[in-house]
Amino acid sequence: MNTYLHVSDRLKELFPQLPRALKVAATYMLEHPGDIATLSMRQVAGNAGVSLPNFSRLAKALGFETYSELREVYRKQVQQNDINEYHLRAENLQKSGGDQAAREVWEDFRNATIGNLTAIFDSIDPDYFASVAKVLNDAEQVYVVGMQASASFSAYAHYIGGMASGKVRLVRGEGGVFADPVADIGEGDVMIAISQQPCARAAIELAMLARERGAKVIAITDSPASPIAMEADYVLLGPNRSPLFFESYVGTTVLIEALIGFFTIGQPSGVVERIERIEADRLRMNEYWKNKKA
Repeated sequence: MNTYLHVSDRLKELFPQLPRALKVAATYMLEHPGDIATLSMRQVAGNAGVSLPNFSRLAKALGFETYSELREVYRKQVQQNDINEYHLRAENLQKSGGDQAAREVWEDFRNATIGNLTAIFDSIDPDYFASVAKVLNDAEQVYVVGMQASASFSAYAHYIGGMASGKVRLVRGEGGVFADPVADIGEGDVMIAISQQPCARAAIELAMLARERGAKVIAITDSPASPIAMEADYVLLGPNRSPLFFESYVGTTVLIEALIGFFTIGQPSGVVERIERIEADRLRMNEYWKNKKA
């Protein structure tokens, strides 16, 4: 475990026994790690609404001699692109720019992408993955949820999953309406919830509602500690490290494709005729580009 994660865990452990002022400081550190890395202690204290010495006291409670030592931990974490403060990560990315740095950024991106994919195949047992897919096969209805950055990936899961089965439904939340698409969800149904930290509020609330109604929830996310994972019966982890200012969805895409692939394997023989019929209808409706000169 790196130092930043250790500090975060210690803050959570110490929190119940901290005095009120230190609890305010600890809450601010947990919720605004980017500020700790980039702002002065005076600015941080002002934003948190507590006096300056409280942050020094909290640093000592965490085992640091000074607040500056603690701040250095957060500063290094920002440089490693491990804090979800997009503007800070973008700023750090721009500072590394230039013609000479292009190869370094490309190599970092390559290594991060390969590392994410390797972690997926090294950590997920094929038998477990197949058992998760069977949950989909056994379900009466499958609801697919993904909001904000995950919206297009939920649409993709619905697109390929819908070819294999007519029971796959996409929950879009268009116009701010989330309740209507899941009005009939209940026991025997499954929800696939796709979300990365920071998780979209609607995705978490929909997962909570699904479980309250007796449905199973499969979370595709980046961490076992993410809020969506906490509300799931089954969790598929896709690491999302990236040297860019946004998280990578390469791992998420791989998990979606594999899950729908395993789901298709478990479908009855009629799935082939269904996919064939959909393909024929798409051609009939001229959905694909044709080179008119050919």
